[in-house]
Amino acid sequence: MIRITKSEKLPPVQYTPNPLFGTVFAPHVLRMDLTLDGGPAEFEARIMLLTDEPFPCTSSVLHYGQSVFEGMKAYKQKDGGVAIFRADLHAKRFRNSAKRMVLREIPEEIFLQCLKEYTAFVADNVPGEPDHSLYLRPLLMAADRKIKVGAAKKNIFYIMSSIAGGYFGKKGERARVMVCRDFVRAFPNGLGEVKTAANYAASIWPQRLAAQKECNQVLFLDAVEHEYIDELGGMNFFAIRGKDLVTPALNGCILNGVTRRSLLDLAPSMGLNPVETRMSFSELRADIEHGRITEVFACGTAAIVSPIGEIYYQEKLDSHGDLLRLPPESKVAMAIYEKLGKIQRGYESAPGNWLLKV
Repeated sequence: MIRITKSEKLPPVQYTPNPLFGTVFAPHVLRMDLTLDGGPAEFEARIMLLTDEPFPCTSSVLHYGQSVFEGMKAYKQKDGGVAIFRADLHAKRFRNSAKRMVLREIPEEIFLQCLKEYTAFVADNVPGEPDHSLYLRPLLMAADRKIKVGAAKKNIFYIMSSIAGGYFGKKGERARVMVCRDFVRAFPNGLGEVKTAANYAASIWPQRLAAQKECNQVLFLDAVEHEYIDELGGMNFFAIRGKDLVTPALNGCILNGVTRRSLLDLAPSMGLNPVETRMSFSELRADIEHGRITEVFACGTAAIVSPIGEIYYQEKLDSHGDLLRLPPESKVAMAIYEKLGKIQRGYESAPGNWLLKV
């Protein structure tokens, strides 16, 4: 069990609808100080004011990137309550990420208790507008105050949250992504399937170059052959081919996305056949050009389901670019988006324990 102390409670945060993602924070944060080799008796946390949290520049996480995090959402329910979507899968992945980064593994039951109590404490910040939610960000990081490479003995665990509206803008707005064989996100036996800061830092430079081409995201290919699709910088990739819902198979370089898993689980109930396979980008291009693939989209906790309307492709960064356009409608992707949203908000029954009520 865990003991959680709580500070004074401030009024709900004020915001305008569709705020810039990740900028409007709830006024409280949960903090738990840990040691790498500590025992179960040390699990004590406190919910404190976000403004009271100091952060010294000597923290080892700032120098060597030893941190892991999760991203999940709490939704206002049809009955007026609040529930977190698939918290159990996030708890499991968080623990696996901590193990890989040599951080203190937090037992899933402790993680879920912290998550539930924190969300209940800030529940009046969960927005009720359509397509809005409270984005929850658990974070575990190295906290030794020293500059030396190695596993930190002191770790800090946080849970923070922010108001989330549409990730790319209006619902159904189609994204434009960039593919270039020069871009590399993750190597085999590296950190591709670990939700760590380093995993995302590698995508920032390609993302900047993509923005110069008026692209929202980068679709990364594998690091060895530069031919097979991995994922986007922060989202998994799907294609509709007839009745097949196709996505790259997990290979150690692809994040085991919770939304990805949910879509594969839901596919049969929507008349779709879930397919996990090795996806060649050259074949994807040919299938789109010949009409065999009619839709492609990205998915993740932040964006949920984001249709892709155009793929800008460069063989090399200094070569000419080609634009591949998808058909003008994304009916299947939006049907998936709508169904998942109804489940997340309690308008349709959720399979199993997909919703953690707070």
